[in-house]
Amino acid sequence: MEKLERYIKISYTLSLICIIAGIVLIAIVEDYHQTGISLINIGSIILFVTFIRAKRYRNGPVKDERTIKIGAYGLSYSWLITFILISLLFWVEEFGLAQLTVKNVLAILMVTMLVTAKGIQWYLFRKGDIE
Repeated sequence: MEKLERYIKISYTLSLICIIAGIVLIAIVEDYHQTGISLINIGSIILFVTFIRAKRYRNGPVKDERTIKIGAYGLSYSWLITFILISLLFWVEEFGLAQLTVKNVLAILMVTMLVTAKGIQWYLFRKGDIE
């Protein structure tokens, strides 16, 4: 619980620093409006995520055998799907089916990893237990 409180304090402080720095950049420096808006957005996102996590884990995170097992299985399946996608992207590039840049490939892989990990864990939690 002490780690959660420390995380919350640090996150709120960081978000407020980002928001204030963004406001100062917009108000004072004319050439950095886009940077100021970006800092305000980053601070707002950190603030929102911290608030949601603090609300969700008020009594501490749930860690039992089932939760740990489902988390491990979800990440394992996500890794396998990402590995298959890497192989598929290799063959797409090898046969010239699409022109892929490094930026495109990294974006595809990051989104795939996040979506499959959370999606599979969500599915397994709703299903019940791993057999």
